Amino acid sequence: MPAIWKYLPILKWKQGERIALSKLTGAQWDGIVPLIEILPIDPKKGTLAETLVPYITKIGGQMVKSIPEGTPIAIDIRYFMPTYAKQAQVLTSICKRLSTLTGRQIIPVITEAMVARPADLPDLAKAFEVFVLRIQTHGVTSDQVKDFVKVVVGAGIAKSRLHVLVDQFSIVGVNPPACAAAAQQYLDEALAAGCSSTTLAGGSFPLNLVGRKQGLHDIERVEWKAWKTLVAKPAYAKVLFSDYTVSNPAPAPDIDPTMMNPSVAIRYASDGFWRLFKAGGFKKGKQDQYKNLCILLKGDPVYSGAAFSFGDDCYDKASVGVLGNGNPTSWRRDAASHHLVFTSSAI
Repeated sequence: MPAIWKYLPILKWKQGERIALSKLTGAQWDGIVPLIEILPIDPKKGTLAETLVPYITKIGGQMVKSIPEGTPIAIDIRYFMPTYAKQAQVLTSICKRLSTLTGRQIIPVITEAMVARPADLPDLAKAFEVFVLRIQTHGVTSDQVKDFVKVVVGAGIAKSRLHVLVDQFSIVGVNPPACAAAAQQYLDEALAAGCSSTTLAGGSFPLNLVGRKQGLHDIERVEWKAWKTLVAKPAYAKVLFSDYTVSNPAPAPDIDPTMMNPSVAIRYASDGFWRLFKAGGFKKGKQDQYKNLCILLKGDPVYSGAAFSFGDDCYDKASVGVLGNGNPTSWRRDAASHHLVFTSSAI
């Protein structure tokens, strides 16, 4: 079975990302398969027994609105119930439900925790056709890759049905050549395993913008530079690409939103870096901050033009309109929209 994506963006399924996906055109979807991390249910909303079915039903409805028919969806539940031992059983149940609700091909993501309980994998293997084995390199050694593949294959998932995702997770500020060198040993093992495809992931956008002054800053896209270095070598030419778009890989900290005052900012992807346009605080801030940032962006050589993506069109409109400063959701929506289109078109 050939690879079914060229770009596998990893998304935490927040509102901004959902809207960004919904605004992709048919041509822009070509080669993109989103990997969705299902986040925990807020315990304030009730017990797990009370809220599980409505929660997954809500997510399924959101996926129907955001992701077109015919586009597969990879589902990762590593953060959903991390302390529950039988992760594969939960994954099977959620993926079956989402398959029914969405009518889309659902690709279950097998984690290291599931490989540790191989007896739970056969039921998952029987329920779906295609799988991702996601291996986060900060928690395992490279020689464990072949062992993980062996366990999954032993559970009834043929290598032709299995895609290996080598995930370097957070690589903020890492030297790209060093990042590429560190990834090679994992990729060597993954490629040698002979599965359907191998993808390299990582995320280098900072967790927050604290400490950065107002103005323009370039933030290195380490995962992009490392991947481009590797695929230029014949041994890694078929390695596919994955990232965390404009988010840090770590789950968002549990902070009372009323205590936060995020900076008005634009996170704009370019080849090898994000250009960060940062203004002052959102709360009680000047109402022209975002407009002024959009004016700066439009005059910058990195700007792709209003027609490039939904997000770019929003930046164009905001530069001449009276739309206020938007909000964290709209900032993330526009940044993710541009990032998705820019990255996919550059592969």
